[in-house]
Amino acid sequence: MTLDREALRQRVDVIDTVSGDTKLYDAGDFAIAEVAKQTRNSRRAAIVLMSDGLDGSIPGVQGDGSKLPYQEFLNNVREFDGVLYTLWLNTYYEALNAQDTQPEAFDMGYDRMKEMADAGGGMFYEVEGLDDLAGAYERVVADLGTVYSLAYRPLNKSRDGKWRPIKVTVNRNNAVARGKHGYYAN
Repeated sequence: MTLDREALRQRVDVIDTVSGDTKLYDAGDFAIAEVAKQTRNSRRAAIVLMSDGLDGSIPGVQGDGSKLPYQEFLNNVREFDGVLYTLWLNTYYEALNAQDTQPEAFDMGYDRMKEMADAGGGMFYEVEGLDDLAGAYERVVADLGTVYSLAYRPLNKSRDGKWRPIKVTVNRNNAVARGKHGYYAN
């Protein structure tokens, strides 16, 4: 983890991947693990995932894709002790042959980016072009500045690994309760 832009640029330049083979879920899972290591003693952690939502494991997308299945990644997002925001980049183009990314894959990538943000307790933002990118980041920063944390102590103390749903409602005008929809009792 670094804020050094030059170091980041150098690290991105040395990433060795097969052209067109995106491993979004593996990369997202790596980010969750790294942030979790760095933020054990801090108050709040957030990840902003910027992507078109495509992974080589989606039918109609070229490449092998992530080793981690999507549903397992989504479970890891739910377990992440932080917030996940997604910025969906519109990279849609018309498929001219069977080797091109198919329209259904773009739709699935879009839907999955929405689902990831929902599972991560964050927001989903659409970025149609570079002009929208700065505004999307500004909304994320503003949102992080207005987030409150609530503590929850369950009556059921059993650590059986099962999913326990939680519903939070707010009785105040213009206030929205947004967050994770539950937790795994590990």
